Amino acid sequence: MKVLSAEIRVINLPFRFAFRHSLASRNYSENIIVRVTIEHQEQTFTGYGEGIPRDYVTGEAISSSVATLQNEFFPLFHRQQFDDTSDLFKLLETNFRQAQLHERPLGAAWCALELAIVDAAAQAFGQTVTAMLGGFESHQTAIGIRYGGVVPFSSKKMLPVILWFYKFFGFKTVKLKVGKNLQSDLEMLALARQILGRDAILRIDANCAWTVDEAVTNLKAMRPFDIASVEQPLLAEDLVGLAYLTKNVPEQIVADESLCTIAQARSLAENKTVSGFNVRISKVGGLLASREIVKIADSHGIAVHLGAQVGESAILSAAARAFAGSQHPFENYEGSNNLFLLKQDISKENLNVGPGGFGKFLKGTGLGVHILGEKLEQFTQSQSTVEAHFNEATATLPLGKR
Repeated sequence: MKVLSAEIRVINLPFRFAFRHSLASRNYSENIIVRVTIEHQEQTFTGYGEGIPRDYVTGEAISSSVATLQNEFFPLFHRQQFDDTSDLFKLLETNFRQAQLHERPLGAAWCALELAIVDAAAQAFGQTVTAMLGGFESHQTAIGIRYGGVVPFSSKKMLPVILWFYKFFGFKTVKLKVGKNLQSDLEMLALARQILGRDAILRIDANCAWTVDEAVTNLKAMRPFDIASVEQPLLAEDLVGLAYLTKNVPEQIVADESLCTIAQARSLAENKTVSGFNVRISKVGGLLASREIVKIADSHGIAVHLGAQVGESAILSAAARAFAGSQHPFENYEGSNNLFLLKQDISKENLNVGPGGFGKFLKGTGLGVHILGEKLEQFTQSQSTVEAHFNEATATLPLGKR
């Protein structure tokens, strides 16, 4: 089996409303979609992958990500061949290391390529991506997973509408974006508790908005509302401050912007910097990097939240669901709010969560989604194609000898 070519697109997905937090505000998402073609037993198979570069998280821009895919990542697969899942994963892990992605935060670009290759290979093998990653956990098979909702910065008029919607839709976990205005945040939390009730799990995300002193003061003021966790309260580089909060406040301290690579995960865990990881597949570099980070978290007693990038299409939503099916239950799940946020998605399947926030595992081979060509064309801003240079004389060499 070999990779033949990759089509790289930049798409623009418009939102139903502007999504705001302390680091950014946007009413659309610019995503990279990669379509890979592979050959297996004289047949061709195509797979789709997606990445969402965010310069304020990993430093990735759309243009540089496309260039990196064309000139650095895709050439790693020239002359490479794999026969089974084990071979494929070894190849992906070897190339990931060769590109130094265990410590370089270029996850979104790599994720798009890795997902596309894995999706195509799973179809060729007649498997789901979940099966390739290790199969379903038995206790999750029947019901799928249960997602939580996220509340962006909202007007006083819109906030109760969003909260009542989450209440009636049946979400049991809701995360609210907080920032520099403590009084406004307290009013928001009071309203959330009033509408959602005492049984709901409330989480907050400060997106790097606070100092250590502000975090201590704000969390003390918020404690009557029973906050389960606070995500990225400090600047990403303030690891000393995060460690102080982890040791001195009762709320779970979750790393997001501080967690973009495997090396960062290992450092955060070994130094007891945080008590929770928010693993976003696009941010950290795909399925295999996510799996490695989960292993690190598990070995150090760190809770795992499976997060999502704002503006994910059905491709990343399906990838997260496939990944979730291969792992133990996580502390929290986010994403699959595709039609709540996006005006339109690009798949035949509806990946939006159902009542109660439940999302069932997808059937069929690969990621389990069928991308609508006309929708992809509708939202495409630019596209390019790269082809592998394949030499049969080197194709049969063992992986380690290429």
